[in-house]
Amino acid sequence: MLSRFDNIHAHGVRGPRVITNLDPGETIDTEPGEAWYSVGIHPWHSEGTSEADIENVRELASDPRVAAIGEAGLDAHRGAGAEEQERIFVRQAQIAEDAGKPMIIHCVGRYGRIIELRRLLVPEQLWIIHGFRGKPELARQLVAAGFGISLGERYNPEVPKVVPPDRLYRETD
Repeated sequence: MLSRFDNIHAHGVRGPRVITNLDPGETIDTEPGEAWYSVGIHPWHSEGTSEADIENVRELASDPRVAAIGEAGLDAHRGAGAEEQERIFVRQAQIAEDAGKPMIIHCVGRYGRIIELRRLLVPEQLWIIHGFRGKPELARQLVAAGFGISLGERYNPEVPKVVPPDRLYRETD
């Protein structure tokens, strides 16, 4: 499904071949086919996340204009503590499974844990690391663990050589 998009993660840009990131409090204000969305709780905004915020993600996930869940993830440098970020991430992973939609993942300094969570949760939906700027060896590890990789404007030019085309995506974020 994601192969039909030229841009799987954008902010403020909308269109029929773009997935625009929304926060749970935002609304979808386009007609079907005009624009596509992802919705999730970013780890930077995880502190103070309520059950109502998570339920809002679940509700928006059922909208047919929502193509993915996220930007969800783990960040070692910003946001709530590691345990709280992980709790929120796991809840969003379950929403993605229930909705049958892939996850767009923000990960900084927590790749080992995100790989471990994928192994423990055994999701059927694709998890995509967005804005990947790491080395080819890390990309290989992520692909071997079942992840997709999305590249923005700045990335290691060796990474596309080690990611299978069906797991390689582009974005503008």
